[in-house]
Amino acid sequence: MLPRRIKALTLPNVHHQTMESLLSSFKQFKVSRGFNYHYFFSAATAGKPTLLMMHGFPSLAIDWHHQITFFKAKGYGLVVPDMLGYGGTDKPEEYTQYLHSLLAQDMVDILDHEAVTDVIALGHDWGSRTASALAHLHPDRFIGFGFFAVGYSAPNTSTTYDQLQAQLTQFLGYNTFGYWEFFASPDAGEVILKHSESFWDVLYTKDTRTSKYNMCPPGAIRVFIESDSRTPRDPAMDQLHRIYDKEFTKAGFGGPLNYYKVAVSDEELEDGKKAPLENYKVQKPVFIGCTGRDVVCVPALAQATARQFCPQATIETFDAGHWVFSQAPNEVNSALEKWINSIVA
Repeated sequence: MLPRRIKALTLPNVHHQTMESLLSSFKQFKVSRGFNYHYFFSAATAGKPTLLMMHGFPSLAIDWHHQITFFKAKGYGLVVPDMLGYGGTDKPEEYTQYLHSLLAQDMVDILDHEAVTDVIALGHDWGSRTASALAHLHPDRFIGFGFFAVGYSAPNTSTTYDQLQAQLTQFLGYNTFGYWEFFASPDAGEVILKHSESFWDVLYTKDTRTSKYNMCPPGAIRVFIESDSRTPRDPAMDQLHRIYDKEFTKAGFGGPLNYYKVAVSDEELEDGKKAPLENYKVQKPVFIGCTGRDVVCVPALAQATARQFCPQATIETFDAGHWVFSQAPNEVNSALEKWINSIVA
């Protein structure tokens, strides 16, 4: 299906639970490899699928709070974890515990524990990478897959981080993933905590050109953060930022940054070899939610991969940056519900 750009919608305001109310509805479960997960759960009403929502860096389950309140009110089942390394979930120090095949099995363990069926896996940022692993390793457990900002990722068995940067530069004209080097470095967590205001500024920047020049090039984000540079933030992120700054100041960034250590590692390439070749192409319905003003996770990448590997893809582009759930919540909810209805009708 051809990509379609989602323009701003004027929809009735949905009644949103407070953050505190959402946080009081979380459960705990120990998965098969021994880690405790903290997750929001709401059972589906008759005839409704369950949505597994997986966040990315640096977020928490409540990154999806607009979607939780919207879809819960309509009777959809919800499983929304703090991913490994985040929030109330365990935070192992060893980065190899964050391989996406292992995270995918953790998600299946939680779904099995709750005995839910008719599940749609949704991911944002690194959560999209775990959703891809679910498509590779557990395709029969799901009726569809959705990806936001970061699109579907085919298994990578040979392309190193250096090679990936060269490919991105050739395809897009600039290297979008140069910041991985800093996030995977041993001192990144310490540097971020010491210069947290600059860190949140560059992540939540109001002007996305800031990301292109101060985040994408190798070494640029370290210079920006360590020099205590400042740039205006998107006010749409104010509510979550207050929670996240408090949480990550307390818990640190060791767990979350392990996702980047995995991404640049040889173990990631070995992990990709676990996927059967026949599962590289996703045979289930796929939703690709591109973020039109995102200069890091650019739509062209997600669209090109979807055309190659997702024959049943619905591709939408939202007029938003990376943090699409806060910047365009009504548009996301409307498009996502329309797609869900089309695959479960």
